[in-house]
Amino acid sequence: MLWLCLHLPQFSLEALGDASASQVVTGRRGARRWVIAGAADRIAPGTDWGTVQVLHPDLRAAERKPRAERETMQALAAWAWRYGSELVWEITESELDFGLPCALLWVEIGASLKLYGGLEALLAHLDAGFAETGHVGSLAVAPTLEAAALFARIGLAEPVIEREQLPAVLDALPLASLMLTPRTLEALKAIGLSRIGELLALPAAALGKRHGAQLVTFLDRLLGRRPDVRPRWRPPAKFQRRIDLLGEVEYTEGLLFPLQRMTRELGNFLKARDTGLQVFRLTLLHGRASGGRLQADTVLDLRLATSARDPERLLRVLREQLSCTPLPAPVRSLRLNAEQFIEPATGQRDLFDATRGDDEAWSQLVEKLVARLGAEAVTSLGLIADHRPERSWRTRACDAPPAEVARVTAPPRPIWLIDPPKPLSTTPKALAAAERLEGGWWDGGDVLRDYYHADLHGGRFWVFQDRLTSAWFLQGIWA
Repeated sequence: MLWLCLHLPQFSLEALGDASASQVVTGRRGARRWVIAGAADRIAPGTDWGTVQVLHPDLRAAERKPRAERETMQALAAWAWRYGSELVWEITESELDFGLPCALLWVEIGASLKLYGGLEALLAHLDAGFAETGHVGSLAVAPTLEAAALFARIGLAEPVIEREQLPAVLDALPLASLMLTPRTLEALKAIGLSRIGELLALPAAALGKRHGAQLVTFLDRLLGRRPDVRPRWRPPAKFQRRIDLLGEVEYTEGLLFPLQRMTRELGNFLKARDTGLQVFRLTLLHGRASGGRLQADTVLDLRLATSARDPERLLRVLREQLSCTPLPAPVRSLRLNAEQFIEPATGQRDLFDATRGDDEAWSQLVEKLVARLGAEAVTSLGLIADHRPERSWRTRACDAPPAEVARVTAPPRPIWLIDPPKPLSTTPKALAAAERLEGGWWDGGDVLRDYYHADLHGGRFWVFQDRLTSAWFLQGIWA
C-alpha cells in the first residue's frame, strides 16, 4: 500500500471559516488561555493570550470548536475520496506543544496511480485541487500511515515508495519528531538517543519491557511490520454542515462567502457518493430579536429543475432565494442539509448534440423563476394517459421528474383548446378525415365524439360532433 498524508497545521482556524491574518484560535485549560493557530508569522503557538493582547491589540481571538473541525474534516475527506477509496483521518491533541491539535488526513493512492498516469501526475492533480479547498498544509507519501504522517509533519516532500527504504530514511531524523509522550521522549534522551535510527537499532523486547508495549507497537506500525487497523472513512448517508459565523450578519450579501464554501463541500460530497440531488435545505439561525425574544429560524427549502451536483449551480439557486428573503433578525449560524439523492442528469450524448446547452439554460431559467416567485407560481404542462382532450393534460411543477408524466401517442392536436367547447349553430364545411373518441365510462364522464379539421372564417379549427346529440362543437384552434 502507498499512503499520502496531508498535515493541516492551521486546521483549527480554517474550520471556523476565517483564515485572515487578524484572526487566531485559542485553547483553554482552567484559567489559562493560549494561542493554538493563526498569525504564525507573528505569534508562536503556545503564547499566552494576555501577552498577545498587549503586543498585538489588533488580533481577534476565537475559541476552538471541535465540532466544526470534525465537520470540516468530513468535507475534506469527501474531496479526497476521488484519489483513493481508503481514507483515514485524525484530529488529536499532542501532549507536547501546549496540547496543540494535530489534523491529519491519509489517502491510499497505490490503487489510483494507473488511473492518474503515475505518482507525479497524481500529485500534480492533487496539488491543484487542494489549493481550491482553501486549506493550507504539507503532504508526504510513504508505505505506512505512521511514516507518511511523520514525513508530512516535518516537511519531507520526497516520496518514499518501498517499505524497505524506510529504515534508511528514518535513520537520520531527530528523535523529537516522533509523536511520543513527553515521558517516553525524556527517558529515551536520558540514555543518549537523539536519532530515530538509534531507537530502531535497540531490541524490541528490551524496549517493551522498559518503555511499554505501546512503543514497540508504534515502531512496528512505523516500519510496516504490523498492520494499522485504524477505521477507514466512508461517505455518510446524508450531508449535514453547520458554520457558526464569527459575528452577526444583518444582510444576505454577507452570507455568500460561507455559502460558497458550503456548496463546494456539498458538491464534493455528491461526487464522492457518485450521485446528485434535486432538493436541499438551508437554515438560517438567528439570535434574539430587538425585543429580547428568541427569533425563530429561517428555513429555505430549495428545489432544482433537474438533478445536479455542480457547486456553482447550487450557489446560484441559494443566491436567488436569499435575494428575495428578508432577514427578520441578524444571522449567527448557517446549516445546510441534504438527505434525498438521485442520479445526476449527466447521460451519454451524441458527439455533435447541441441541445445540452439549451437544456442547461432552460433549467437555470426555471430555477431562477422558482427561487424568486415561488414553486407554486411557476408551472408547466404535462400529459395524462386519457384520450379526452380536456382531460389529457394537467399543470405540474416545472421540476417534477419526467417519469411522473405519461406520454400518449395520438394524431396531431392543437395546443390552444377551448374549455368548455363552444357550440356551433351550423355544420362546419371543408371537413377533413374524422378521429373517433370514446371513453370516460370509468369516471362518469363518458364521451362519444367524431373530431374533424375544419375551415371557419379563413382559420383552421378543431371541431367535433357529439354522436349522442348530433350537435357540433368547437374545441381547438391551430394558431
